[in-house]
Amino acid sequence: MKTILAVDDDKWVPEILRDALTMKGYQVLTAESGEEALRVLRENQVDLVLLDLNMPGKNGFALLREMQASRPIPALFVSGCSRSFSPASEGFTDIWEHEFAAGMTDILYKPFSISLLYEKVEALIGDSGVGENEPAL
Repeated sequence: MKTILAVDDDKWVPEILRDALTMKGYQVLTAESGEEALRVLRENQVDLVLLDLNMPGKNGFALLREMQASRPIPALFVSGCSRSFSPASEGFTDIWEHEFAAGMTDILYKPFSISLLYEKVEALIGDSGVGENEPAL
C-alpha cells in the first residue's frame, strides 16, 4: 500500500484528501504545518506529499526544498488560488526546472474534482498498490 502525506493549514483539507484517497486504497497521513510534515516524513516512509502553497511558517516551496534535501519525493501542490503559483513566486524557477520537468511535481487548483485528484496522484505514483481483491483497510 502506498502512503501519502497531506499537508495544509486548513484542517478540513487534509481530512477531505485523506477520506477521498483512503477510498482508493492509499494510506494517508496528515499534517497542518511544514514543521509537523517534516516530523511525519522522518517517522514514516511516504510515497507522495500533497502540499498547500500558502501556509504560515514554511510555505509549500520551502517545505518541498527541505524534503528534497533528504530524499527525492513526488509532490502535488494543492492551491486555492492560481495566482499563488506563478513565476514571481519565491522558489518557482528551481521547482519548475527540477521537479516539474522531472515529472516529480504537479499542481491541483481548489476547488477540484475527486476524479482529477485521483488522476494526478496516479500520474505521480501509480495506483495505491492494493490489488482489486485485497481489502483497503
